[in-house]
Amino acid sequence: MGEAEKGTQRLTEFKVDLDAYFARIGFDGPRTPTLDVLKRIILLHQKAITFENLNSFAGLPVVIDPRTIENKIIHDGRGGYCHEQNQYLRLVLKALGFDARLRMARVRWMQPPEAMPQRGHMTLNVAVEGTWYLSDVAFGAMTPTAPLRLDTPEEQATPHQTYRVVPIGDSLHLEVKLGEHWRPVYSFDSVDYHPVDFEAANWQVSTYPASEFVRNLVVARPTADRRQILNNTQLSIRHPDGAVEKKMLSNAGELRSTLTTMFGIKLPADTKIDHALEGLFQTEGRS
Repeated sequence: MGEAEKGTQRLTEFKVDLDAYFARIGFDGPRTPTLDVLKRIILLHQKAITFENLNSFAGLPVVIDPRTIENKIIHDGRGGYCHEQNQYLRLVLKALGFDARLRMARVRWMQPPEAMPQRGHMTLNVAVEGTWYLSDVAFGAMTPTAPLRLDTPEEQATPHQTYRVVPIGDSLHLEVKLGEHWRPVYSFDSVDYHPVDFEAANWQVSTYPASEFVRNLVVARPTADRRQILNNTQLSIRHPDGAVEKKMLSNAGELRSTLTTMFGIKLPADTKIDHALEGLFQTEGRS
């Protein structure tokens, strides 16, 4: 059996624990494939399950087998990045009766216009009553906190920022409005991918020495009225009016406290993670 067949078999044999998932995100609504349900899940998921890359930053494997993902983000109190969270969300949505399809995107956030980044981000297209929506819970700082229609380039408000999905060539480009300016987030198309494709992309994102998620600690979680973002030792709070507060954390103890309280991550007892967090301050000449 080839790797693609093995990956498909793992997905087929796995049954998502809806009760545990809904308890984790605080959802107590109807389990029906409606737009209102999709909106509530997208927002509640992000408020409860933090975007974080502690494993790849600490040199630990990022395993995207569904059962491993469920144990990590549902039972162990951790978060994860796109290949974990969006894959798990797809299984949840399919269990509810949604048509949910995984897509690969080129990250354009903070990239020069001429750049051609790899397809490294996993996202989701979800159909509701014949209309397709971009449904992403794990891009990081600029993850849309509501599903976005794919059939219009018009502005679409979310509980946090305003977005638009613009067709350019044979791709759709997600853009976010910050102040008076539109910023590119990522681009994607309608190509279908298979488990082996995501295994390869996840391996590169989590192990390639030049990967953003190997070189830097990236953590993000929205609350009801702001976004909380941690890049290495810099904590940023982005408010709805566009104002941004920034603070440099002073030591590893403050960093651990921030991860557990502000971001709600249950830190595992792992020496590699301990060393990675402490190393951020040693690199910057602080203890």
